[in-house]
Amino acid sequence: IRVIGDAKRKGSIKVWVEIGRSQLFNSRMEVPGSSKKMIATQEEMVAAKVPLGYRDQCAHLLIPLNKCRQAEFFLPWKCEDERHVYEKCEYELVMERMLAMQKIREEEAKAKQNKLQGNGVPLIPKTANA
Repeated sequence: IRVIGDAKRKGSIKVWVEIGRSQLFNSRMEVPGSSKKMIATQEEMVAAKVPLGYRDQCAHLLIPLNKCRQAEFFLPWKCEDERHVYEKCEYELVMERMLAMQKIREEEAKAKQNKLQGNGVPLIPKTANA
């Protein structure tokens, strides 16, 4: 991440950030190992003014949800179907991340257990100068 510049607008500071291609995201912001593909393009998300924190694999569902919310004056019972589909997508992404983290923790525990079993008790104690 590299900061490009900043500008003051109505007392707040807006910072533009250039995000290079890293190991976490490819050019379409897809997370490697995820079953969901990125459908909404960067241009669509910018045009719909989707906040950066919400630009994930479910952003294509958030765009029509936000349009419905604006058209219906944010009445919660008007856009239930769109909201349900979006929240289900987000839930599935969270569950994928939790399963991936659980696998990582299990692998680390297994590696730690193998390391402890491999060392054992040394027959000759190490001295302070060794």
